[in-house]
Amino acid sequence: MKNRLHDISDELNEISLKDLNQSVSEYEKKYNVTIAIQPISSNNDEFNGALRDSLNQKKVTLNKFWVTEDTIHRVKEGKKVSKIYDQGKLKSSFLVDFIEKDQHFILIGVSIVYLSEAVKIVNQFTISIMILLILILISMVWIWSKKITDPLKELKDISKEIAKLDFRKVDIHTNDEIEELAESINEMSEKLQVAHEDLNERNANLKRFISDITHELKTPLALIKAYSVGIQDGIDDGTYVETILKQTDQINHLIDELLALSRIERETLHIQEVDFIHLVNRCIQNYEIELNRSDITIHLDQNDIQQVFVEADLGQMERVINNLLSNAIKYTENNKIFISYKESEKEYLFHIENNTKFNNPERLQNVWEPFYVMEASRNKNMSGTGLGLAIVRSILNRHHLRHEVSLINGKIRFTIHFSKKYKEKPHL
Repeated sequence: MKNRLHDISDELNEISLKDLNQSVSEYEKKYNVTIAIQPISSNNDEFNGALRDSLNQKKVTLNKFWVTEDTIHRVKEGKKVSKIYDQGKLKSSFLVDFIEKDQHFILIGVSIVYLSEAVKIVNQFTISIMILLILILISMVWIWSKKITDPLKELKDISKEIAKLDFRKVDIHTNDEIEELAESINEMSEKLQVAHEDLNERNANLKRFISDITHELKTPLALIKAYSVGIQDGIDDGTYVETILKQTDQINHLIDELLALSRIERETLHIQEVDFIHLVNRCIQNYEIELNRSDITIHLDQNDIQQVFVEADLGQMERVINNLLSNAIKYTENNKIFISYKESEKEYLFHIENNTKFNNPERLQNVWEPFYVMEASRNKNMSGTGLGLAIVRSILNRHHLRHEVSLINGKIRFTIHFSKKYKEKPHL
């Protein structure tokens, strides 16, 4: 309102005194203000009385209104002076601008009703709004802090649980970096759980492995000791030395297989391109004498697949084939071994199978474990050391070749998968 009154004063200051006297009523109606014009008198009391009478004629009654000599002096100097007169019990104020034109004192004023109460109400409203905003701000800070601290507390708790080997996961959806951290912790928990289970499994396998080694060595050593005592006591019937030598050979063979299994785990692979079909055929020829002596027939079905090239260590891959062939020769029930190759859209499959009395699918995967033998009597003439298939698994795992064993219509089948990234080499 003060700025509005200044604008009106500036506009009236541009008008001549004569025109202003003629148009006072129009300007009062136009701007809804009170305009009083009074010649400046040397007597301040007479000047204030005349100015008050002029305001009374315009029905503006003021119980507190006085223009000081200092104000008159400043106006005479050409300055625009603004004043506000509080009317006390009238509960109103009178806001005025004083300007001077041609030795005439011009008052432009407007009544402000209930200004003090309005200011008081505005102040109270402002304080209330500020208090409300502070409460809202505190609430928002509390909610936002809980949104941050609660997930962090949950992550801290889950971290403690993981440290206690309780590999749980946390469900946090905050759509920010905390959710990304939670996902990382979940992934870490999952991988740690897999690693922990794998470690436990390895520990269990190690214990079983040591137990099996103990069993495998204890029997021949006991026999060697018993027959040695027999020789010492002079009860040898001529076969004791032969039995001792045979048991010693079995121990040597077992130790050789253990060393081979250990060596395979740490040897550096010498990868080269290997014609797998040619390698299998060569290994079959090496067993030709034993196959003829045991009257065992190998049925080979290549399904028009002439060559399958793989990237592998030649020596270790040859050992895989020899162990699979040796296993099939020992356990075949009808003197027949079936070898076949199949081709799918993405891979080649190598199958070797034979008839078997083994009919326990639940324990089938145990054939890959060291010292596990399918022949229930554990006759060494039949079962061997029980390390052959463990060596096969170790070699294939190191080559990242998928393999499996299955029972199909009374036959046990071993399968090796070769990715087709190793294409058949074109004939030149």
